[in-house]
Amino acid sequence: MIMSIDSMSIVGPMGFKELLAANSVQDTVIQAGDKGLIIALKVGGKDFILGRRRGGPRYFYSVDGAASVLIQHGITGFYVDTIGWLPRTLTKNQKRQSLPGGTSGDI
Repeated sequence: MIMSIDSMSIVGPMGFKELLAANSVQDTVIQAGDKGLIIALKVGGKDFILGRRRGGPRYFYSVDGAASVLIQHGITGFYVDTIGWLPRTLTKNQKRQSLPGGTSGDI
């Protein structure tokens, strides 16, 4: 499974499509990044992050958004690692102080 995002190179949308066409993507993980969720790819012995067309990593605000991109490209089996990530619905709504059934110290 793919882990550390610090040592990964970025592959843009066109490169991603080329890797898929060559059937080179071995493993795919939706995981927490510093600004949201990222899509990490294992290709050969190297790890890559899906990038934006204009450069830089592509960040997602929801698992649904990241999964949608993968499914649209034919990847229906992938891992999700949300350690260190909270959905915007929990962080944006200041009235919600805790998870259901928990205390404010749980978040």
